[in-house]
Amino acid sequence: MSYDNERTRFRAYGNQLIGAHLRLREMVDDLYDALDEGRDLRLHCLTLCTAVTEHHTAEDTNVFPLLAGRHPELASFLDGLRRDHEIIAGMLRRLEAATTHEELDGLSAVLETHFIGEEKRLTGVLNALEPLGDLGIEVK
Repeated sequence: MSYDNERTRFRAYGNQLIGAHLRLREMVDDLYDALDEGRDLRLHCLTLCTAVTEHHTAEDTNVFPLLAGRHPELASFLDGLRRDHEIIAGMLRRLEAATTHEELDGLSAVLETHFIGEEKRLTGVLNALEPLGDLGIEVK
């Protein structure tokens, strides 16, 4: 199989980032729906909190070190994203302790700002990476 064919089989990493953020946004919406409908919040909250934590851990562990090594000009931006991840982790803990509209509103606003900034700055850089191997993860 040629490189071009292999590349077309996979979505670029930047597009994957946008897709991951869309799924996380949907989980936020699902939690809002559960709150509004009086459904069991534990499962929805746990699903959202776990997904956000896993996403940010993968970025901090795999993606950001690779990008910092290849694009030193992004170092301060990536440091800011890591700080965002710490703030969001604290917000997730508060949401787990008290799943309220107020806590979810705060988390939703911070996530949206974080996602938009990350997408604007990193999508093009990520799309330029090789389809396999660069991040040490399989592209799905």
